[in-house]
Amino acid sequence: MASNESLGMTEELSGRRIVVPETRELGQLVRMLQERGAEAVPCPMIAIRDAPDPTPVEAWLRRFADGACDDLVLMTGEGLRRLLGFARRLSLEPAFLNALGATRKITRGPKPVRALREIGLAADVPADEPTTEGVIAALGRHNLSGRRVGVQLYPDNVNERLLKFLKGAGAEPDPVLPYVYASESDDARVIPSRKR
Repeated sequence: MASNESLGMTEELSGRRIVVPETRELGQLVRMLQERGAEAVPCPMIAIRDAPDPTPVEAWLRRFADGACDDLVLMTGEGLRRLLGFARRLSLEPAFLNALGATRKITRGPKPVRALREIGLAADVPADEPTTEGVIAALGRHNLSGRRVGVQLYPDNVNERLLKFLKGAGAEPDPVLPYVYASESDDARVIPSRKR
């Protein structure tokens, strides 16, 4: 595609409708196709929603905003954005951001790093690789004894390995799951009714 663009062929997909299943960089792929003249139809395979029971998330946010955590492990950028949304609705955003600024932030991969940058913060301890093992390896170089560690989980992964590691290192993990996945299709947009 890059070579076609350099030749000025920016509409080689004009008149085509391309259904784009959800990917990690959906927005970027849709823009690239549209720049080449295609009608790109994002077709999410899953939807991301706030945790259906907000009570545990709200309780966690109140503890965190009160300075209960020494460290926070951010597994996903989506998780941080969801926590910010909950904090905003609870009128806890300033307190949450202050606590977040004072807390050592451990990140798994580039997406939580990017989410932190969006709010003017940086990762303190990036994972060696964007996996649970990478987070554990990075944390293994720090003394965690007696520290309370917030752990932002993501759906379908209670991350027992990380929680067990933290307990074994003398830390007290405090996990939170701020969002869930919901299966969803967008058939109406993929196959619009047309008069023939």
